[in-house]
Amino acid sequence: MKELKLRKLWLLIGFIYIVVIFYLCLRRSTGTIPSFPHIDKIIHFTAYFIMMSYFCQILNKSSYKVAFIIFVLMGVLIEFLQLMTGYRSFEFLDMMANTSGLLMGWLIFGNYFSNVLKNIESFLKFKNS
Repeated sequence: MKELKLRKLWLLIGFIYIVVIFYLCLRRSTGTIPSFPHIDKIIHFTAYFIMMSYFCQILNKSSYKVAFIIFVLMGVLIEFLQLMTGYRSFEFLDMMANTSGLLMGWLIFGNYFSNVLKNIESFLKFKNS
């Protein structure tokens, strides 16, 4: 993992984000989905983009591939769990949107902006002793 003074806090925030994704994907729909076509795919892409981008801030580059695989499997698991709920549906395109978001997050934040949290800590004067 990267040398972050607040590493435990950053990890906690990341795991809370994962729990929120599970909750939002498995809860009973409120029926207030906007009428914009395929908005759910954009939401899936964005949620997984943010997740991968965030974990690229915490993990070393050598761990990105493992995180990517775990998050892809997480998306597949959620789709199968949705199928089992009886009130949600399994959608292959959701898995594709998730994976696309992960790839873009890895590409952009894994390669070009991988030290955002480190810079935040530096700005806030949280430096390793």
